[in-house]
Amino acid sequence: MNGKPSFLTVLFFTFALCVGIVILMNVFLGYYDFAQDLRTAQSQSAAAEVKAKEHSIKDLALRKVRFSVNLPAAENVYLVADFSLWQNNKIKLNKSASGVFSELVVLPPGNYKYYFEVDGNDFADPANTDYDNYGGRTVNIKTVK
Repeated sequence: MNGKPSFLTVLFFTFALCVGIVILMNVFLGYYDFAQDLRTAQSQSAAAEVKAKEHSIKDLALRKVRFSVNLPAAENVYLVADFSLWQNNKIKLNKSASGVFSELVVLPPGNYKYYFEVDGNDFADPANTDYDNYGGRTVNIKTVK
């Protein structure tokens, strides 16, 4: 071998990283239901452990933050943000019948830069007047308290 990892090795580790990111996002976005774990626990010690996990997540001071934009004519809207590693993990927003795209994201307190990608084009949030320049593009700043 020439010291470089093989294509299959790189592919395997990339896949493993993606799976890990999906699992972490599910936990932080609240899709993982610790209450279900509590109901299905087989013993008192398992139930106590799950309850401790629930409590520790509440102690992280995470906040549910809704990102939304009203674009009835758009087909696809993504949230592109520093907390999701920009283009690497953009978040697809769900479209309502009235044309509002939105998604709930769980974040710790802080300032976050973001923009929307609307049908492949960068789009600043018109409802947020807090702007900045990042990498030559206009981004919004969302403050989570």
